[in-house]
Parts: sequence; structure tokens; C-alpha cells
Amino acid sequence: MSYQNHNYRNNNTRHRRKKKKSYVPRGYKYIAAAILAIGVIAVGIYGIRKYAPTKEHLPLTEYFKNSYENEAAVILNGEYLAVGEDATCPNALISEGQIYLELGFVKDNIDSGYVYDPTEITLRYATDKEIYSATLGSTDYSIDKSNNSLTKQILVAQNDTVFISTEFLALLSDFQCNYYDKPDRVVIETVGYEKQVADAKRNGQIRKLNGPKSPILEDVKKGEKLNVVRDTGRWSFVVSDKGVCGYMKNNQISDLKSEKVEATLPERTYNHISFGKEVNLIWHQVKNRSYNAEITDVVATSPGINVISPTWFYMDDNKGGIASLASNDYVSFCHSNNIQVWGLFSNFENKDIDSAVVFNTTSSRDALVNNLIAQAITYGLDGINVDVEELNATAADGYVQFLKELSIKCEKNDIILSVDDYVPAPHNGIYNRPVQAKYADYVIIMGYDEYFSGSEEPGPVASIGWVDKGVKDTLEKVPAEQVILGMPFYCRVWHESETGSLSSKAYGIDAVQSFLATNEATASWDDEKGLNYAEFSKGNSTYYVWVEDEKSLEEKLKVMDKYNLAGGAFWKKGFDNSGVWNVIAKYL
Repeated sequence: MSYQNHNYRNNNTRHRRKKKKSYVPRGYKYIAAAILAIGVIAVGIYGIRKYAPTKEHLPLTEYFKNSYENEAAVILNGEYLAVGEDATCPNALISEGQIYLELGFVKDNIDSGYVYDPTEITLRYATDKEIYSATLGSTDYSIDKSNNSLTKQILVAQNDTVFISTEFLALLSDFQCNYYDKPDRVVIETVGYEKQVADAKRNGQIRKLNGPKSPILEDVKKGEKLNVVRDTGRWSFVVSDKGVCGYMKNNQISDLKSEKVEATLPERTYNHISFGKEVNLIWHQVKNRSYNAEITDVVATSPGINVISPTWFYMDDNKGGIASLASNDYVSFCHSNNIQVWGLFSNFENKDIDSAVVFNTTSSRDALVNNLIAQAITYGLDGINVDVEELNATAADGYVQFLKELSIKCEKNDIILSVDDYVPAPHNGIYNRPVQAKYADYVIIMGYDEYFSGSEEPGPVASIGWVDKGVKDTLEKVPAEQVILGMPFYCRVWHESETGSLSSKAYGIDAVQSFLATNEATASWDDEKGLNYAEFSKGNSTYYVWVEDEKSLEEKLKVMDKYNLAGGAFWKKGFDNSGVWNVIAKYL
């Protein structure tokens, strides 16, 4: 009994016994908590360092990398124009406290009207009424014949590159320019530039790139004005009042307002001398003085003409000299018949002359202008007709300056200035029709030579579609009231030999009909070309003829009427017949 009870007690005791707990000293708990806290702090610091904006400031000398002597960085209309490694010169420099802009930069971005002559180190600029001149290294400049001065040199040269002072530029060209130093930089805004402006809503930073880890270029205070160039999402590219360019968070920028850079100089007025009615002009080719005697017959057989343009003047040397075939009797006879005389000046009779030299050299260009004006005054001409062809691109600036300077002197002497132009094409944009529209009184489209003697394949002298497009393209640059349509009295007979060689010969209105009749060839109307067309073989040769006649001329006169042009001109006297004048009388 006692044994059993003993066992019972032992068993019961075993069932009630609890598992012994492990003992952790109190100090260990504190250590673990500290380690955990340190880990949390470390993660927090890492997160702060990773995502918090950097306070690093990048020196502006590392952003605006001015590598040339006296160079100033340029910010143009909100964009920093960094000078590349391949550049030969900076866009701007600072000399004796004056800002100078590189000539090419000025012409490309501010005003294309400046023309520099490196042989005579002379800069020219023509306004609507006056001609400004300045020479390298001088503080003096002239306006026509009056002398003036500025405080600093107007032109300086560095490494064979010419720079113009902004003090001089401000007299003639509308733009805004502000200078800042450390490093040297200029902020330029051109007239018409439309920008979005805003204020800083609070203190902020302009950073090099659009992210918080990008270094700071400038600290911006609340209320500072910003030019917001473009929005890139959460950031915008801005330019500060101090000319610093970079990115700023959009939530630091106020609402945008549009602002346009307005002109500050007086608006120029380009006056034009009007003929007063529709122009009906015939070109008279005068090869020597004896041709002047033809004027009686020219007038008698050209009913309705009110302007005649004799080919009297042409370049005769590289110094601006001209050859003249002008005649007082010729002019007097025309005036007695109420016909104006516009003496034609050309550049292609004397093949020894370099047109680029004449136009680009200041003294030669002056001599040329003065010689033409002197001839016009001496012979009582009503106008000068400029026919400059096959111009080399190197002469583009000089030629346009020639037209400007000639125009100013023509206006002062009440002489009408007309300029003959090719049908517009990419390769002849150097003739600068927008400038011609300002300075010339009339622009005459040479609506012929679509295919010419040197063409590699046969074709018409003036198909109607080509003429129409030529007029439309010209009217994009020149007002219709200044445009005269030149039309041909001739066509070309194309001869292709059995070997495939090609040649052509010009024929007048009657002569081409005689040629077709002699060869028993019949022409049929090509509605697409607006011409009669004949093709025939003779022996081993093939002939192609796009015929200019009364019918084709009328199609061109319809184009003249359709676009309300100032009139028509016809090349040339001697290729015409009585039939074409009957057609012309219906339109002019």
C-alpha cells in the first residue's frame, strides 16, 4: 500500500514538472536593442544620403568653359552656345571693358546686314536711307559723308577673326545684351524672341542636370526672375537673371507668363519709286554704238511699250569701271514718245572681270555705284536695270550690299531700280530676294532658260508650269506690285546627232516657223507644257522643238494677270513679230 502510493506520487510529480527556462542577462538585451537602433539609423542615413539633394556647388568656370583669350560665353535666346573643340574662335570676347561679338555670329543670329571687306579692313552696313562705314582698329565711323566716334574701337581682330563692338551694333541692330563676370558671359536676346518667364516661389537652386544629386550652379532667392526655356517633367531648364543656365524643380517656379522681346530702334521705311501703271518693257540688245540708231524702228514696231531697256553698261575692270554705250539722242527720242529708258547693267560681257572682286572690295563697289549713277544723271535715264548672272557664292554679300548702296543713291536721284532674277531655285538663293524686295523698286523674273544652251538634255525654254511655279515662288519673297514677269520671244531648236551629242540654237518667233516649214515639220499643242511641240528626224539626226509663239506667249501673259503682277518684260527686240504685239496689247 505504501509502495503503490509512493509510485503514484512520483508519477504525479513527473506530470506536473515544468520545462526550465533559459536565462538571458539583462545587459545583453540592451546591447541587442542598441544594435537594432544603430542598424535603423544606418539605413536612415543611407536613405537620406541617397535621396537627399546634394549641397555641392559646381564652380561656374567649370560650366562655362572659356578656353580662348578674353573669351566670353554666350547665352542666346535661352541656350548656352558652347564653343566646340573644332571652332576656330569664340562667339564673343571682352576687350578693354567692351563686349565684342564675332562677325559670323552676328550675321547668323542677330543681323545679316553687316558686310566686311578683309582687303580694305572695312565694315559696311546699309539702313533704309544711309550707309555706315567703319575700319578695323578705329573708334571712328561714318554715316554717308558725316564723321562720328565711339569710346572704344569698333572692330577688333583676334586670330584673324573680326569682332564688332556691341556699342556699334546697338546703333543699327535691335537686340538685348547683358554682361556678367566670373566667368565672363553675355546674355543675348533678339527681337521677336518669345520666352516664358516666372519667379522663384521660394529659395531654391539651379542645378547642372535635372536631378537632386546634380551639383548646384546657382542659389536662387525667392522672387528672382527666371526664363523658363523648356519643361522636362518635374524639372525645367531655366536661365537666371545672372545668365546661369540649368535645371530647377517645377515646384519652386511660379506660373509662367509669356513675354516677347520688343524692338527699341525706330522701324525702317523702305520707299519705292512706282512707275505708276503696268510696265510693258522690251529689252533692246545694243552690241555697239551703231545699234542705238535702231531706236526709231524699235519704237515703231513695238506698239504699246512704255519702257525700253538698252544693254548699255557692263563691268569693264576689277576696280568698278564700266563700259558705256549710252546715247543722248536715244533717250531724247524715247522721252518724246513717252517711253522711259532703264539702262541695263550686266557683268558677263567682259570675261576677264571677276565679279566677286568688284562686289566684295569696298572701293571697287563704291566706284561701280558712282559710275552707274553718274551715267544715269548724264544721260537723263529714268531707271537702271541690273542684270547680274552666274554669280559665285563668294560674291553674295558684296552683291547684296551693292544693290543696297545703289538703291539708296537711286532713290536720292529719283532713278527707278529694277533687278533681273532667275526663277527661284536652291542654287540661286544667294541673290537674296527678300532684301531685293526692300531695296529694289522692281524685281523682274527671267521666265526663260528653263533649258539653256548648256543643258544636258533637250527641253523647253519656258514651259507654262515652270513659269507659274517661278512666279509663285518669287511672290513668297517679293510683293506682286513689285514683280514683273520676263517672257521669251525665242525658243531653241535642239539637234541630237547619231552619236548622241546635243547642241541647240536660239530662234525668234518667225525664224522658228521658217525652220519648221523648211523641214516640213508639224508642231502640235502640248497642253501640259503650254507650247507647240515638234520632233522629226533628218538623216541620222533628231530635232526637238518646243515652239514659242503667239499662243504660248498668251499663256504666260495669263499667268501675269492671274497673280496681278506689275507688268511684263520681253527678251528681246528682234525676236518678235507683229503678231505677238497684238497678243500683248490684250493684257498690257
